[in-house]
Amino acid sequence: MRLNLLASSFFMLLIVLSCATPFSYGLPRGSDYGSGMGTAGSNSFIAAPSLRSVSPNSGTKEGGALLTIMGSGFRRSTGLKVKFATISPKLEINTVPATFVDTSTIVVVAPQRDIAHVAHITVTNDGVTYSALPAVTKGGSGTYLEYTYVSLATWGPWALDNHTLSSQGNSMVTVSRKGRIIDGQVEGSIFYAGGQFACAAGPSTRQTFSRFTEVEFLDNSVPTVNSDRSLVVLPSVRDDFDFFVSADFTYELVAMEDVGMLSWRWRKWAAGMYPSGTFSDSISFSAEPVELEYGVTVTFATLTGKQQGDIWRFDALKKSPFIVKGTHISDNTITCHLPPPDPSYPDADPQREGLQQELKVSMRGEKCFSTPTYTHNDSGRTVTGDSKYLANVTEALMFGEDIKVQLEGYFSGPEDYTFELQMVSSTNFKWRKYRRGESTCRTRSDGHWCAFKRTGTISVEHAVHLEHGVFVKFATITGKQTGDRWTFHAYTFWSTTYSPVSFAGTGDTASDDALLYVEGTFIGLDGDATYEVEVMADTGTFRWRKYSSRSSDQTTAWNEDRYISSKPVLIDSGVYIYWLTFVGKHHGDRWKFTAYSGHVVTLLAKSYVGDALPAHNNIDGDARLPSVTGIYLGHEPARLRLEIGGDCTTSCIQFRWIKEYPVIQSPYQPVEWHGGNFTALQEMKSHDQKLTDGIHITWGPTSGYKHGNIYTISVAHMPTSILPVRPTPIPHFSPLGFRSTFHDPMGSAPGRNSVLTVEFTSSTTFKWRKDTGAYSSPKTVIIDEPMTIENGVNLTFSSSSGFIPGLHYLLPLRTHIPHIMNVSSTQNGARLAPTISQPVAAMSNYANSPNQGSLLGDVRPWGNNAGNHSIYAYPAAGMVYGGSSAVLRSGSTHDRGVGLSNVINAVPTQGYLVAKYPTTYIKIIGASSISEISGSLADELTVSGIYTALSSYVYQIEPHSSSILFRWRKYPLGMSDANATGWSSGHTIVVSGATSLDNNLSVAFRSVSYSVSASNRWTFIANRGHTFVHRDVGRALWSDEKVITGQPQQLSSGISVQFSHLSGYTTGDQFVISNRTIDAYGTYAGEKDTKYTVEILNETNHDLPTFHRSPTGLTTGLQAKMNVIGNYTGNSTFVFEIKIVAAGSSELSYFTWRKYLHGYSDGGGPFSAYHQKLSLSPLALDDGLSVSWAAISGQSTGDTWRFTAHAGDTFRWQQHGGDWSPAQRISNIGLVERDMNNVGLITVHVDIRTSGDYEGTTDATMVIEVLIGGSSFRWKKHSYLPLAGAYNATGTPGPYCCGTEEVMYDSNLLNGVGALKDGFGTWSPPINMMATVPILLGDGVHVMFAKTSSYEHGDIYYVPVKYTRHHRMSHGVHLVFGSSSGYSRGDIWSLSATAAVAARGPLSGHTELIIKGSGFLPSSSLCCRLSDPRTLHTMMLPARYVSAEEVHCKTLGHPPDGVADPVFHGSGSSSLFTHGIFTGKQTVVFTIRMVTDTTFQWRVDPFRGANHHRTDDWSIARHVSAGFIHSIKHGLSVRYSSHGRYSVGDEWKVTAYYIDLAQANAHPEIQPGSIRPGVMKYVSVSNDGGSSWSVDQHGLTRFLFSDIYVSTSGDDVTGEGTSALPYRTIQRGIHAALSSPRNVLRNTLSVGLTLSTHLEYLINRDDIIVRPGRYTGAGNTGLFTMGKMIMITAARSGEVVIDCSVHSSSDIYIGDAMQTAEGGGRVNLRGINTENCGVV
Repeated sequence: MRLNLLASSFFMLLIVLSCATPFSYGLPRGSDYGSGMGTAGSNSFIAAPSLRSVSPNSGTKEGGALLTIMGSGFRRSTGLKVKFATISPKLEINTVPATFVDTSTIVVVAPQRDIAHVAHITVTNDGVTYSALPAVTKGGSGTYLEYTYVSLATWGPWALDNHTLSSQGNSMVTVSRKGRIIDGQVEGSIFYAGGQFACAAGPSTRQTFSRFTEVEFLDNSVPTVNSDRSLVVLPSVRDDFDFFVSADFTYELVAMEDVGMLSWRWRKWAAGMYPSGTFSDSISFSAEPVELEYGVTVTFATLTGKQQGDIWRFDALKKSPFIVKGTHISDNTITCHLPPPDPSYPDADPQREGLQQELKVSMRGEKCFSTPTYTHNDSGRTVTGDSKYLANVTEALMFGEDIKVQLEGYFSGPEDYTFELQMVSSTNFKWRKYRRGESTCRTRSDGHWCAFKRTGTISVEHAVHLEHGVFVKFATITGKQTGDRWTFHAYTFWSTTYSPVSFAGTGDTASDDALLYVEGTFIGLDGDATYEVEVMADTGTFRWRKYSSRSSDQTTAWNEDRYISSKPVLIDSGVYIYWLTFVGKHHGDRWKFTAYSGHVVTLLAKSYVGDALPAHNNIDGDARLPSVTGIYLGHEPARLRLEIGGDCTTSCIQFRWIKEYPVIQSPYQPVEWHGGNFTALQEMKSHDQKLTDGIHITWGPTSGYKHGNIYTISVAHMPTSILPVRPTPIPHFSPLGFRSTFHDPMGSAPGRNSVLTVEFTSSTTFKWRKDTGAYSSPKTVIIDEPMTIENGVNLTFSSSSGFIPGLHYLLPLRTHIPHIMNVSSTQNGARLAPTISQPVAAMSNYANSPNQGSLLGDVRPWGNNAGNHSIYAYPAAGMVYGGSSAVLRSGSTHDRGVGLSNVINAVPTQGYLVAKYPTTYIKIIGASSISEISGSLADELTVSGIYTALSSYVYQIEPHSSSILFRWRKYPLGMSDANATGWSSGHTIVVSGATSLDNNLSVAFRSVSYSVSASNRWTFIANRGHTFVHRDVGRALWSDEKVITGQPQQLSSGISVQFSHLSGYTTGDQFVISNRTIDAYGTYAGEKDTKYTVEILNETNHDLPTFHRSPTGLTTGLQAKMNVIGNYTGNSTFVFEIKIVAAGSSELSYFTWRKYLHGYSDGGGPFSAYHQKLSLSPLALDDGLSVSWAAISGQSTGDTWRFTAHAGDTFRWQQHGGDWSPAQRISNIGLVERDMNNVGLITVHVDIRTSGDYEGTTDATMVIEVLIGGSSFRWKKHSYLPLAGAYNATGTPGPYCCGTEEVMYDSNLLNGVGALKDGFGTWSPPINMMATVPILLGDGVHVMFAKTSSYEHGDIYYVPVKYTRHHRMSHGVHLVFGSSSGYSRGDIWSLSATAAVAARGPLSGHTELIIKGSGFLPSSSLCCRLSDPRTLHTMMLPARYVSAEEVHCKTLGHPPDGVADPVFHGSGSSSLFTHGIFTGKQTVVFTIRMVTDTTFQWRVDPFRGANHHRTDDWSIARHVSAGFIHSIKHGLSVRYSSHGRYSVGDEWKVTAYYIDLAQANAHPEIQPGSIRPGVMKYVSVSNDGGSSWSVDQHGLTRFLFSDIYVSTSGDDVTGEGTSALPYRTIQRGIHAALSSPRNVLRNTLSVGLTLSTHLEYLINRDDIIVRPGRYTGAGNTGLFTMGKMIMITAARSGEVVIDCSVHSSSDIYIGDAMQTAEGGGRVNLRGINTENCGVV
């Protein structure tokens, strides 16, 4: 406790010292710091200090920089001062007081100076004796310092830590210098220290109302008492005065006699000028508010006591709402709290999302112009600035408001200029500019500088642009005469996006002719760029080029033939250039400058102004709907309500209006609108009648409207963008006009991006669609008038015809609302994270063929295998050794069957069937080898050579014909001599040398002759590709080499492998055997626990064959048609490939074939060596499939057909017993899916089918769009869209689906669209449909149409093509299959997912929410919202920005939900829903009953009211409005179902419990099985103060308001700590409680201070509710707080006992004792008794 007191005392000392500090520039504060006041008086001599350094040593001449001077001998004294002195170029001496820090350090604020120079700094301790005399340097170092004053604008490359701004509030932006290092410094100017830093969110000159000054009262000769002088001035309508007042005005009210009565009149004139203007009509004195003009209201305090001649004056002052004070951090960094840019200012880059504006920075303040000097033409008299200070003589000099000009803008010239305006008539002027200080132009008006070059017309409302961003506006239209003149200076204050221009001339180009201006806002997206401009041979033209400023490569091509101009010429990316003169240039003259990035900020919102919509109860017959124009300049969402009025009935000519703001109690309730008062009646005008905030209305006919009719105009800043049409249309049309924006059907920012497609149906008509929705009916083009095509989107056409039918144009629509991924708090409850279980196989799987529950997969070849996947086989004639792969060939001496082997098969080892096998690898060894020779004369034969055949053969050699000859033959290993080749012809037996056989083998004999006899036969085996090794995953070593036997060979872990043949595999080739597992992964985002079921479908079929013409062939027609016949009986999906190997124009064609696992064409093995004739009748291939041809000759060698036979590769899934998903293929080419918006009746897989073998390396979706006419289509390859046509992002049917809005994009059209991912693909040209003929799309994917026409224009179809076997189901749950096919038909797996409650906190609030997502902006308007559809209690909280991906919010207290579910009695529908928070002060029972089928009434009774009198009678009957929330009483509301059918007498009883958390009264069990009194809320985030909100609502975006519950009947393992599922022990509740508690003041106190331990002031404190019972034993005694701050409360006071009898007397630590024990954390008990626990 003492520590806390000491900390508090120290904190109070800090406050006192802070309040005593006499400066306001952020100087160091503390007990050792002072203001110069000390023990030494100013009259005492104190030696001057010695000076060492000043930091910073430079700053702007406007002063304000906080300087730190280091040295020695500084004394705390009232005479401690610093002198800044300079003699040249101007004498300036300033002496300022310094602040003593210590004897070696003082601080001082740099004074303002008139010009830039180097100041001489000296210091005195006593105010007399300085370290040196002014400007004297003879004393050397230590006697003076130098400080450089500069006068320039900052320039160079910047980096913005945040360039996106919200439409409301200020956004923090840190500007840092970055770029090339030149001469050891970052390119550009540093940020010089000073106190005048200003930041502007864009270069808009629009100004708004700032304030009213204090009222000045001037009485006549008779004094007026103070009470009667009082006048109150207020803006009468929020935000509206801004729109009307564009200049400073003085308002004057004068009391005067009028027909014998004292009244008053008013007038106004330009502020600062001599009184002028016309008085209004007389107005009687009143205590009621009187509106002078719209937006300005005055109120007199009394009605009497005024005297004739009394005067009241006040000024209405304006300001720029876009300029704020910047903060200097260092030479390289400043910060700006930027407001939203002006939505009416032109977008610097319309190609990009949002509104782009240049961030302007000034180191010298915001006013970059001098005060104008006016010179009268006749008298030559002048006045600079305001003339009212010249007193009465001003009137005689005619210096009234007519002479006032207002200067606006951000001067961007390269140096200071003087501007001069001179009237050439009463309404027109001419102007010129010249270098400041240029004396020649005072007497001359010719030459490049002095000549008046341009003219303008005076304007009051619209400023006239002169040059370099300088605008001028006049106070009045009249009162000027020819020759009147104004002059002013423009200073280089504001930053630009360009470097100074350098010039390299080739001739005698004069400096004026070489002066090039660069202006505009650079919007390049590729970093800083260097531009070069060069004069061409025609010296009136130039060329230009650009290249990266970081590159020395200057080989970029030039852009030729542009005309030199003295007016800005756009060359590139917002860069404009022009010259001072047209002439004087020479060929080759070159200018160079750099355009810098990092100067542009983006407002992620666009102004929305809706149409004037009539009220539903308007009387028909109004002359016309009023038209709305303008840009909404306000900030908050609002509506303008126009009401027709006046003394009329049907031909009204007047209206009034009111501005109203939405009040949203809950996002689940209707919006209520509130506002000020209606304006006075106004006459209708036929053109641009001003309303407010930039909104105008045009009535067209100004009469003929019905009295009382109402029109509503909605206005807001919508965080969405419409981007230009892509590609650029000819003729031109655009969506980027005023009032064109983008919103959802409810008028809110949509939850996803979209795209509009405009397609022309003729040269004058078009239709449109949003995303993949249906096309609209055709619309006829209207020129120069916005045509609304979608919510808020308008198209404006420049021509009414000339458009090309069939062309598509895209309008990208982008939304900028934030998105929430998850919400968490520091709790440690049971459901902290969601879980997804692994799939569990159904027991019935063991009865399903062919796997009987085994998970063992196919043997898959590696893609880089060099050899065979299938091998040669040579069975004997009539045999089918190769299985059903064998085919017969006849016509030779020895007929033999030539077949295809199947793949290597993996089978479970008998007796070892397990649920999951390790992944196993097989590698072929099989090096060439020769076996031992067998036979009676084995030693007589020698075999030599390295065997080169592909597979193993048995060779037989025997004497033949005569004793000196031999013959040989061979047959495949594993067969018999019946499968042998024919005997060779006789060879001579040789002893010296060797006789060649084949495949590089030779034989030699020891003797020259042998007896001819079969008993003298030699036999040996030539092996190759006949052995293998294996290993399981995770093992480093391969097994011993094994010889292939052709029988099941056990590997390990229950896996055997059976090779189809004994040899022929390629050394080094590898194969993998993995499981046909089904795994699940992801992050479940559902709100309830659920179960998924996955089922393998009975999809054993084959695709239609695709024909692949030989590169040198011309095969078409019947010759290209092959048919596939039969029912596929294979176990896995295979690709069959048939190839023509022999063909001729008049000869029969021959074919061979092979098959390979789907997706494994690499390593698929060679074709069969057996070549068979084409046939018109079926020829058997394998597994029940045969082929035939429509023509058996005329093909070309190399022509190929492929088709896929499917087995065990298709599945579907369902969630929680719901509808099954569409069938999906596990991998490769999927089944065709139709878009959910399609309007045609096409059946997928029947009318549109796919085939082929996907060759891509990433998952993708082929998108097909039916084109106009329904007989052609286009397609593109898009990034993968899971179940794109049917399911949304959460896996349920409905909108916001899977990114299908992006399928309409074309990657070639997306330049400038930010944040768009890759993979949109490019649309193909139109392709005609061909019936039953496969059409190649790409990557091996073919599509076939059942007919050639009658498809619906605009319908979209999707073909998923997968390289992986990963599939998304719903709510973030994914499946991954271990194999692509081969699953047993009917196999079923199930898995479960549990919902998370990652964020929880007590009902008392103060819980910090950690919200993660994307799109968060560092704005002062960043906020969170907690809402739910049950209680309708909505909580809006300020948010703390952490990053664009994370924000934090702190909850407030939430009232408990004490309303139980309705209990129904009756015969009708039982559907009745309760809403709201019960606000009564005692527990009651509401009874609601049906009076008729459509009306109801209610009453309220005390709880357990059987023995009590009723407190209420039955209410008046109300009509049932289905879906509407009916308010009852005490905060309770009810809602009837829109599907219910109710009967007379139906009755519901609803118990509403009174719970007082503050008084800790009883905590009843509200509803068994529910979390009540806890409340589950959805969390939303807004960047703009609630104008728009994130829309993500799922299980991970929720927050549970609930205390932690503990009960003797609870469970620490299965419990969740809620009212429905409490924990068993108090310690488990503590463990689950919020951690990291801290005081809410922690961020404002100094580090090291001990925080308050009052629980109600802590963030992340928690509450535990303990239900009645006796708590003892482990977990209930010996409690540890774990550093947490917790209040443990009895559910019913006095009925909870903690009994420590089984432990020692000091084994429980609660409260202060616990805090002492652990040094952190605290637990308090409330309403709980303890026994045998010692000191508590």
